Amino acid sequence: MIGTSLSFAAGIGVGSILPQHRLLLWFACVAVTIACLVLHRWKRGSLAGLLISVALLGALRYQSLPRISASLYKQADNLREITGTIVSYPEDRSDHTTFILSPDHVGAKVFVTLSWKGEDPPQLLYGDRVDVTGAGRAPENFADFDYRGYLARQRVFATMIVDSPKSIQRIGIAGSRIMRLGDKIRHRLLARIDALLPHKEAGLAHGLLLGEKGMMSAQIEDAFRRAGLMHLLAVSGLHLGIFLAGMWFMLRLFGLRPRVTYPVVAIAVLFILWIVGPRVSLVRAALLFAFLALGSILADCGVILRRWVSSYAGLAAAGLVLLAIRPSALWDVGFQLSFAATGAILFLFDPRFRVQQRMTNLAKRAPFPTPIVSYPLVLIGVSAVAQAGTAPFLAYHFHALYPLGLIASLIAIPLATLALWGGGMLLLVSWSPLAPWAAKGLQLVLHWLILSVRAISSIPGSLLAVPAWSGIWIGGIVVYLFMLAIYVRDSSSCTLYSTSIVPPVFEVSSDVPSVDGGRRRA
Repeated sequence: MIGTSLSFAAGIGVGSILPQHRLLLWFACVAVTIACLVLHRWKRGSLAGLLISVALLGALRYQSLPRISASLYKQADNLREITGTIVSYPEDRSDHTTFILSPDHVGAKVFVTLSWKGEDPPQLLYGDRVDVTGAGRAPENFADFDYRGYLARQRVFATMIVDSPKSIQRIGIAGSRIMRLGDKIRHRLLARIDALLPHKEAGLAHGLLLGEKGMMSAQIEDAFRRAGLMHLLAVSGLHLGIFLAGMWFMLRLFGLRPRVTYPVVAIAVLFILWIVGPRVSLVRAALLFAFLALGSILADCGVILRRWVSSYAGLAAAGLVLLAIRPSALWDVGFQLSFAATGAILFLFDPRFRVQQRMTNLAKRAPFPTPIVSYPLVLIGVSAVAQAGTAPFLAYHFHALYPLGLIASLIAIPLATLALWGGGMLLLVSWSPLAPWAAKGLQLVLHWLILSVRAISSIPGSLLAVPAWSGIWIGGIVVYLFMLAIYVRDSSSCTLYSTSIVPPVFEVSSDVPSVDGGRRRA
């Protein structure tokens, strides 16, 4: 599965630079597949050549994507009025709302920014059919960011600025009613957060709980950016992992078997995806959970062996599914950061390295209760390897490194965990008399989180500007360290059978006869 996923991704990369020859790629894929199957009768290793077929399929899948034509970009500058359907969850900010509109009779989309400063904000929802009047234009690139390419990967060919809510008129409802209901629930939850928390804490709660950074103050967002903690403000696999870990612990506390616990947790995962929206990081985490859950259920039912369930294979399968659905996601920074961080964490907790076992043994030798010591150790390890895995991409895409990221994570992640669970409890009791008490507790946690992040971001050197090419060097160093860890592991396993110059010490538990005829312990 890992080889298949990497081959498919490599094929997407090759397909992006090759000229358009889909028919030739198709015939090459068929020819290589037939050749490998025929040669397998004489040479068993020939089936490995099927990875070439997978790479050709990746190239073919990428070249099968519809392209935004140059003529469509030219039409974008003449857009003044357009009718279509909202196909994203609208995101409200302090003075404007953004959403993606799918125009009627056009094979691409428009990114709309609706300004409502000084007016009542409109209540737009997923699936609203609207008639929009504004100023359209083709996306322009920034100095260090290919904005047009970023939007093109989402099939967006134009941006439109709308000056007033009066310039947008609802004309009906279309699209998925289920997604529209999820957006309605999301809006109500956001409104309850605003009603129960002060503005500053409510803006942060929007980002932590529902991934909405629009209502957060620019100063707080900049502090999180300088501290290297922007991933806390976008609902991702970290948030889903914190939620699922607590839910898993509670369900297992009641003695439920994995074959029952996993489906219950899966329903919760689908609910989160429904409310927050199908973000790439959440979809990746949900797919990883789905593959591991399926394997664990089959193992619990005795269909397969438990050792067949591989977290690496689950992550590779999740990547393969995502790339098969949306090949252009390979170039998205969020996709790269998400898989780099998750892969590094899985590498750390690989049972063959026995890192978790060593952490547990170290915690048991400490003079404090084991859970109090083991949690910080695990947090340090997770934060360190996640930053190692994402550092090359951060340096390449954002030209930045965060030397204090480990310290920031040790302080911010426990507070964010409390905020996530406190926010979940607040949303559950938000319409009950317990809501004010839950809101006070959550407000206190969020207040300390803001103070901590601001203090860390104000330290000189919390953010270092680096050239883009340094990301390649950092990536080489990270790969070298991971390869070194594998080499050390393999070398240590070989020493089990080597000769040592230190005589071993044995403890014999049987009784042996003494000289005087008695018995003694040796």
